[in-house]
Amino acid sequence: MPANSLQAGSQDGFIRLSLVQPFVNYLIDRQIDPRRTFEDHGLSVDTVKDPSLFVHSEVVYGLLNAFAGLADDRYLGVHVGELHDFSKWSPFAESVATSTTLGQFFAKFIQRIPRETNSVEHKLIIEPGSAVYRVARLQEPGIDPIQVTGFGAAHYVRLLRSVTGDAWDASQVSFESRFIVGVPSGYAGIETRLVDDPGMRLHFPAKWLFQELNFDSSVAQRQSDQSGEEISVVTAMRSVLRNRLADPDLGTKAVAKMLGVETDRLRKALKRHGTTLPRQIKRLKIDRAKGLLRDGDMKVADIGNLLGYDDNAHFTRFFRSQVGETPSSFRARALSSNPEHSKK
Repeated sequence: MPANSLQAGSQDGFIRLSLVQPFVNYLIDRQIDPRRTFEDHGLSVDTVKDPSLFVHSEVVYGLLNAFAGLADDRYLGVHVGELHDFSKWSPFAESVATSTTLGQFFAKFIQRIPRETNSVEHKLIIEPGSAVYRVARLQEPGIDPIQVTGFGAAHYVRLLRSVTGDAWDASQVSFESRFIVGVPSGYAGIETRLVDDPGMRLHFPAKWLFQELNFDSSVAQRQSDQSGEEISVVTAMRSVLRNRLADPDLGTKAVAKMLGVETDRLRKALKRHGTTLPRQIKRLKIDRAKGLLRDGDMKVADIGNLLGYDDNAHFTRFFRSQVGETPSSFRARALSSNPEHSKK
């Protein structure tokens, strides 16, 4: 257990670690192993399964930002938020079940949400003609909560949409944060704005609060069709390219042909994923190289050849520019920390 963890959320700035589980599921579904990232943060994948474990919020911020780097997805938080089924999440489900209006829902939801975290404070602010659902951070973050903000945008926009039903109108909704970089511009048809607030603010018409609660379970439960489809394209691309990284032509047109999709569709999928084809190829080469180096059996020059580098010096320069050390140094460090190899 990390030094700054505890078994009860009694101290300010702590958050239930199990809330990270949707991110872990997302990565594993896309064949991305998060174990080393957990270890770098003094945790293990298994700790996420303990619902009683709280860690400092900045541990979560750093962990999720690192996940985004691991997946090469600048909008990872948004994508996880879009696919997250919160219909069975107790603060949400209990509030829906006992409310008849949107105003009642938010009043009860705000009472229940502190069970999950005490690093933020949830408020509903009523202004003339406008309501603001605000998630205020209780401390100035030392680590930018970029992916947490992205997840919050997707999560709370869907939450609001699920309980407004026919009244929903994206043009009357806006989302604000200092860390808006984690949210695509014009996300979900709403206005996104950069402000000084390190938390999150969701604006919508105050009149919605007095309307009858019109819960749409499909919005809470479903995966975004567009997001799921585009993410599937990127996931398929990674799978196809994994054993073809030495091919001389890995341009967008050639890769789209490998996948059996239109070139424009691949470009759009990569754009929504917050990445580019060259970045994906570079990431795949590094991931493949690291895996082979950890295995310890193949020569460094042969690994370079497998990835398309005929010149070992060229491969070494590439690897060092991305990882910060040579392939040989990485292998030595990886093998020394692996007890299975030390027994050989």
